[in-house]
Amino acid sequence: MSGDQTPQLPLGDFSLLSTLSQSLSFHSSPESFISSRAPREEGPSPSRIARARILNRNVAVVSSHQICEDILKVGSGEHQNSVTAAQRGQTVSPDTFASRPAYLQLMSDFFPSPNILLVDQPDHLSKRKSWDEQLSSFPADSSRTIRGIANDHFSAWRQGNRIDIYDSMKDLSWRLLLSVFLQLSPTDKAYSTVESLQETLLRGQFSLMPVSINTPFWRSPRSRGIEARQKLQTLLKDHIASQDSGCPLLRQEKLGKDEISANALMFTSSIAVKALASLLTASMLNLFLLPCEPSLAARVRTEDAANRNILLNSILLETERLSPPVVGVMRRVQQDVVLVSPEGQPPTLIPTGWDIWLYFVSAGRDKTAFELADQFLPERFISQAETKSGYAFGSGSKSCLGQHIVKEIVHSVASAALDANIDLEGSVTAQGVRGWLGWDTGVSAEAFAGDLKQLPCQRPRESIYLRVHRGQ
Repeated sequence: MSGDQTPQLPLGDFSLLSTLSQSLSFHSSPESFISSRAPREEGPSPSRIARARILNRNVAVVSSHQICEDILKVGSGEHQNSVTAAQRGQTVSPDTFASRPAYLQLMSDFFPSPNILLVDQPDHLSKRKSWDEQLSSFPADSSRTIRGIANDHFSAWRQGNRIDIYDSMKDLSWRLLLSVFLQLSPTDKAYSTVESLQETLLRGQFSLMPVSINTPFWRSPRSRGIEARQKLQTLLKDHIASQDSGCPLLRQEKLGKDEISANALMFTSSIAVKALASLLTASMLNLFLLPCEPSLAARVRTEDAANRNILLNSILLETERLSPPVVGVMRRVQQDVVLVSPEGQPPTLIPTGWDIWLYFVSAGRDKTAFELADQFLPERFISQAETKSGYAFGSGSKSCLGQHIVKEIVHSVASAALDANIDLEGSVTAQGVRGWLGWDTGVSAEAFAGDLKQLPCQRPRESIYLRVHRGQ
């Protein structure tokens, strides 16, 4: 921030007439949309805040790693360098950046209360503590199951098989999440029912027609999605009520079964499956196909046990940084705030009632936070000097509730693939996908838009087929 310049609203298009076109453009490609609206400043420190009007909301899209971090940690007691109250003498209150009003329109019909994602301060603090305690032993309790499913999945890959890597990882993700959260296997009748209903729910939630129409001749995707949610609520409540305390999800007995079953709707959702499949796909592509000699998989395999784990963890953290499954999160501003701007530019005013959308894809590639920010560096997180991370799981008090179980899953799946003595042959030619992975730098927003699906989760737009080779 420079001197005592008067805070100004973010630069960007705010025409009421453009709301529909902006909403459709963002839905098509967040990366292209944000890049086209980013202020065109020159110099080493351009503004990383852009203004838009989406879903009839005034939106400030933030791509700064530091500002994202400070917003996510408001209320934690840590000092925020980049966020201050607009009113002189005031402080930024813990509930300034609220989730519930930002997400209510999009989520309440599909993931209704009790849903911890829709709980804000002060109630969130105690509720999150209860959930953290409930899930405290969940990764360890589920580790053997996870590894067994991963081993089984890779054992089915035969020599010479040609696999669609994303589809394969999505199938594996369904198996893993329905097993660890619900104790369901593909042979159980409820397994296919949950999968089908969750897919219908997701289509309804992300339908471009945000109204429920139910006639004898036609029903809108939203109407079908809401009905699927109602059926899932009944199914999950009955299923979890029938489980005993041996179920890892229930073992700590910090929460009642009704609340657990309500949140299991999110834990086993299609969007959770797609997010996990996205992260697994990026991890597998980096391990086996990153353009280097020898491959990362070969390098990890030749390390001793201790160094192998260190290198693998660094590879997975770098994958999270560059390729977060979910592009960002939304918050509704509850008091006027000012965000710091680069030197020579006025600070940015965000008024009460605006949305702030934290765009994790760009924040994880912020050149002020990371050296060679757009490039995949396998050893980046081996050094103790690298203390910053990406935002695959958010940050602060509302970071992803399932981050520890997801990290356990990704590490176990990667380890199982390495131990299975398989190699994958193929290529990634789409420029946008190579940019998403951090293999190529300077990739255009148009290439990202053409080659990558970003909503509801990031993944290659076209199938990537790989050939399986098995060692002796």
